[in-house]
Amino acid sequence: MKAWLIYEREGKERNNDFIAMHMRYGRERGIDFSLIICDEEPLPAENPDFAIVRAMRPDITKLLEDRNIRTFNNFHVSSICNNKARTYEYLHKNGIPVIPWISAKATDVPPEITEYPKVIKPCSGHGGKNVRLIENDEDYKKAREAILPDEYVIQPLATEAGRDMRVYVIANEPVAAVLRTAKDDFRSNFSLGGTVAKAVLTDEETALIHKVCTLFDFGLCGIDIMYHEGKPVINEIEDVVGARMLYKTHDIDILSLYLDYIIKTLNA
Repeated sequence: MKAWLIYEREGKERNNDFIAMHMRYGRERGIDFSLIICDEEPLPAENPDFAIVRAMRPDITKLLEDRNIRTFNNFHVSSICNNKARTYEYLHKNGIPVIPWISAKATDVPPEITEYPKVIKPCSGHGGKNVRLIENDEDYKKAREAILPDEYVIQPLATEAGRDMRVYVIANEPVAAVLRTAKDDFRSNFSLGGTVAKAVLTDEETALIHKVCTLFDFGLCGIDIMYHEGKPVINEIEDVVGARMLYKTHDIDILSLYLDYIIKTLNA
């Protein structure tokens, strides 16, 4: 079985160990992975049996599907979940609780903020980069300048800021959860120094994850739950989800489970 593992150069440099795991686990399962750096080279002419897209590039996923290449994750997931404004809009439209938001493009007149603090996030960001707490007009101006030309969203600070839960999902089923807690920041990202611990979902949280999964056909993703006004809400869906903190906190080999799911799906 031939497969493409697709990264951008920046992501490749941060994930060499995970890429090596794909290659090794693939060989054990009869999968011959080719690494494609999609922002440096054209896609090969000969189609593989499937592609794992580890880049936040809905355009690449669409191009693959137009060539009848099976993608993990698919374009529906990639096109929505790699943009925070689209994610919030789609979830809210389908009755999924999120923290209230407003969104704006670089070319828009900046939305007026009458009450602080607020949180501002680039729509296509990841890992907490350029997610900022803004407490006055000057903060707001500097945060917008750091984000542009990206689109952005603005939200009130979660009432339980600095704590969230990453739920790992395979085949639309939750398989593990990690509680992330900030040390000296309102952001709890592991890459920013947040502490992580194994977590167990409550019935309410499990029901929320299942409700989100009815809207998508996930291969592997991460769904982030925050806590606002006493209730769990969806903060983000990670199409290209990292696994470092999962391997740190659990005895679960998420990549092994994922590749077994892909093989089962293709052979169905």
